Amino acid sequence: MEIIIIVAVVLLIFGPSKLPQLGEGVGKMLRGFRKEMKAVEEDKAAEAAKAIDADADREGEIDVTPKKSSKA
Repeated sequence: MEIIIIVAVVLLIFGPSKLPQLGEGVGKMLRGFRKEMKAVEEDKAAEAAKAIDADADREGEIDVTPKKSSKA
């Protein structure tokens, strides 16, 4: 029922002649959004893989960095 009301309001605001252009614009926007979200996820996966590789390269090394003490 809500979808019918939304479609009716959109038709009143934009008119039937602008509806195809509006749909095309929304479709392009959604495709671009999905493409960017996929790129972000791929970047995160690549960073995680680099971190795992870096940890594997350092395996067997001794960590000599000073640690913060919790004593006041």
